Amino acid sequence: MKNKLILLIIIPVFIFSGFAQQRVNVMAASVGAAPLWERQIGDTVRTLPHLQASSIVLVGERGTISSFYRSGTHLWNFDAMGIAAPFIARSYEGATYLSNTNGMFMTINRIGRELWRLNLERPITHNPVVGWDGRVFIPIGSMVTCRTASGNGLWSLDLGSPIAVSPILDSTGSFVTVLQNNNFIKLGQFSHIETIALTRRPVLIVSLDEGGRQSYVLLYQGGEMEKINFNDSAREGSKLSRTNLSSLPAPPVSTASHGANFAVTLRDGRVLHINAGGNILWTRNSHDSVEERGSGNLTVEQTKMIYDERGVYTLTARGVSSFSPEGRRRFVHRLSVTSSTVPALSDEGLLYVCGTDNILRVYKIDTRPRSIPLNRFYGHEPEGSYGMDNPPSSPWSTDRHRFNNNEQDRMYEMIKTAINNGNIGTNEPVYVAYMMEMISHFIGRPDPTASQHDVRPMQRVRLINLLAQVGSRETIPFLWNIFDRDREPAVRRACADAIGTIGVDPTGRSFYSYHFLLSPNDPLHDPQLVLGAAASIARLCRFAGPPLAPEGLRVLRFFTLQTTLPLVVRTQIREEIDALFREGLDKLIE
Repeated sequence: MKNKLILLIIIPVFIFSGFAQQRVNVMAASVGAAPLWERQIGDTVRTLPHLQASSIVLVGERGTISSFYRSGTHLWNFDAMGIAAPFIARSYEGATYLSNTNGMFMTINRIGRELWRLNLERPITHNPVVGWDGRVFIPIGSMVTCRTASGNGLWSLDLGSPIAVSPILDSTGSFVTVLQNNNFIKLGQFSHIETIALTRRPVLIVSLDEGGRQSYVLLYQGGEMEKINFNDSAREGSKLSRTNLSSLPAPPVSTASHGANFAVTLRDGRVLHINAGGNILWTRNSHDSVEERGSGNLTVEQTKMIYDERGVYTLTARGVSSFSPEGRRRFVHRLSVTSSTVPALSDEGLLYVCGTDNILRVYKIDTRPRSIPLNRFYGHEPEGSYGMDNPPSSPWSTDRHRFNNNEQDRMYEMIKTAINNGNIGTNEPVYVAYMMEMISHFIGRPDPTASQHDVRPMQRVRLINLLAQVGSRETIPFLWNIFDRDREPAVRRACADAIGTIGVDPTGRSFYSYHFLLSPNDPLHDPQLVLGAAASIARLCRFAGPPLAPEGLRVLRFFTLQTTLPLVVRTQIREEIDALFREGLDKLIE
């Protein structure tokens, strides 16, 4: 399936009927029972709102899609060209992945601009799962297809049975689920798969990190619990094993983990904190227990949990209960409005509530924001890395024949064929390692000029182009390094093109490399290289949107002020700037 990059211009809407668009400083706001702001959303929201990068995406009952910023600014409405399926994921950069019921899979950036689409021919069946380096796992029936952030195919795998339990991303960055044939599946980022047969189907899966050892707890409808251990040193195909844990005192409806411990909300509204051995550390009543004037009759669809460094949260359509990791009740927030779905709680302590009256209300309920480091432009860093920034040595690293031109041609064609066919799969780490070794062969050599002839400039260029199609965010620093240190303009231009193709650079580090292009210390003021850098910056701006885009525009404007560049080059860059302004990418989200 060949997908095309579609660049649609969607102008954000900042006026929305029903309420004045006052902006709220949410970080300075105090906790209170009244909403900080309210917005008419025009449709009933039945599925869980999706939070990321300080904004929320809502899918309405009629399939409408809209997004709001945390301050109350209405960012965009999106036309899914049909009814949107109720399965959504959001990336670290705030991109939204969704499908319509006709099977068209789409990616939207932070300001509602469609980035690419893929015709899956049937709708997705569960939420997509976004990996640590930007890749996205897309479930379709019994199939999982893995795509880069910019839409290039990496691999597809038929699991042999449809997915039955909502997949999760575990603490190793793998896609984990249970199939309708009761097989537990751990599917790695490079399509490695581990399977173990279960005797029945769980309702919930929770992932634990026991000091670097991965394990899972499966929770069953009747309250039984089972543990799946993952032994990375065991042989392929036998890394998973099962052990029984003690049963819960009532059926579970939601769970979340933090490290080696996990929390469970029971159907009767109780909250349990449990260690990796299945031992209950404490039990408390949530706002939805009968003892706390609740219903005491929750369902999986009515409940969600969050467990992070702030503590444990149980969210239902009637409110939120918060507990410290030690079990102290921090607060209870009861809703005075009828919510159509489970509310969403943000990292800033904001509660997003979609009412049955089709109004989105946002409350400040927690003064304790998350304490983990924030990226300058977006949210929290991914929890881990796939090691694509520095993969282990390739099998060809010591082969003295690898610099033979015919051998380089053979390797290039082999890797190119795998990438173009969308089945790089398990070979991705060794192929990426080989490409990096060949591209950077000159670095650290006693005579770097001579060693560059082992892998000639055009050979390095074509390998860089292949590396871009693999599309891992984690390879961006490698490309910065080559861009900064390689003296061949064609190679540097290829690095700029590759960064633009990958599409994601959350730190904006590429802009600093490009800015150096025109510094007095750089002896290589190549006009074509500047144009390549400008095109790369524009692609990054279009993919990410604000707040990265205004930073890129500042670098582009700096280029246009350099009188050492030919007028025709500066004119082309001004045209690119004008196009970005017309698309609204100069505006900060406030």
